[in-house]
Amino acid sequence: MRKIGVVTGTRADFGLLNRVILLLQKQPAIKTVVFACGTHLSPEYGYTINELTENGIENIIPIEMLLSSTTRVGIAKSTGLATISFADVFNNQQLDCLLILGDRFEIFAAAQAALFLGIPIAHIHGGEITEGAFDEALRHSISKMASIHFPATDSFAKRLMQLGEQPSQIFVTGAPGVDNIQHTEYVNDVELSTVLTFKNLKLPLFLVTYHPVTNGHVDENDISSLLELIIERHDINFLVSYPNADGEGAAMIRQWLELSHLEHVTICPSLGFKRYLAVMKQAACVIGNSSSGLIEAPSFKIPTINIGTRQKGRPKSCSVIDTVMDKSCLIQAVNQALNHDFILQCQQAVNPYGEGNASEKIVKILSEIDLSNYQLKPFYDIEMI
Repeated sequence: MRKIGVVTGTRADFGLLNRVILLLQKQPAIKTVVFACGTHLSPEYGYTINELTENGIENIIPIEMLLSSTTRVGIAKSTGLATISFADVFNNQQLDCLLILGDRFEIFAAAQAALFLGIPIAHIHGGEITEGAFDEALRHSISKMASIHFPATDSFAKRLMQLGEQPSQIFVTGAPGVDNIQHTEYVNDVELSTVLTFKNLKLPLFLVTYHPVTNGHVDENDISSLLELIIERHDINFLVSYPNADGEGAAMIRQWLELSHLEHVTICPSLGFKRYLAVMKQAACVIGNSSSGLIEAPSFKIPTINIGTRQKGRPKSCSVIDTVMDKSCLIQAVNQALNHDFILQCQQAVNPYGEGNASEKIVKILSEIDLSNYQLKPFYDIEMI
């Protein structure tokens, strides 16, 4: 029996990993251990470790690592603390493989610890570009530490080859987040009365998630223009979920809470992935700079207003409206999202991240491959022209 560890640090990555974990737990030849860290253990962000248990996840080990500070120094120290904690627990667990997703600093810490302990790493969502976050450098670093790759698209697979990763160790699966949409039990009949508390429920619903920009265009962390737009648009209901625990995240939360008295605004620390997708299914638009607007929203055939540079470099559906953090530009984007012709265009949207079943593909590969063959990583040189 092989023992596979899975790391989750936020409500967002758990939503993407949930089905993968549940399918792994059903494999008789695999023992799965789930390491919950980061904001999962933070009361300020909803203490979402409870969501893991509520969704049937077993063998959960909490990893304390998050400092109260969200400054760059605080994040650097949290990464160091996480590496120490992961090294101890990974060594005790004697893992055969570590499965990780994405690009956050807690995932980077887990990858470092696994690399030094000689544990093969399987990485989901490698090869992608997000120019507005230091997460991009972390993602590519994680890819270099990983031995098995599950990119979402062929273009991401090619970028992994540019990094020197062997084609035989790259398996294009699509994005596991799309799977949740295809399995209707995740989005139908979810109780939403506790979050959809607007006075007029007949207004169009905009789902808002805006994360700090941690690389380059830091002026995008001034969300005043977005706040002003929301305050003035009484013809729209806005459901706002908390940002990540990065950089200016805490300051943004304080700004959002100043809007909580408005009848057309609801602030929710954490929706959980089931409620998040259920809200998205009812929404007229997704607005912010979260990857969910590019990866999941196109499958619901609804518009996405993508603000700023955080997701720059990702493939985008025709349903995505790119704009900047400027009030007049945001007004124009909102009006476009509500335009009848554009809504019809979104009905024809094709999701560039696949149509589902990524989780099944990932689990099948992890069940069948010979992990001993993935200890060595010869560099793959692309022939230079």
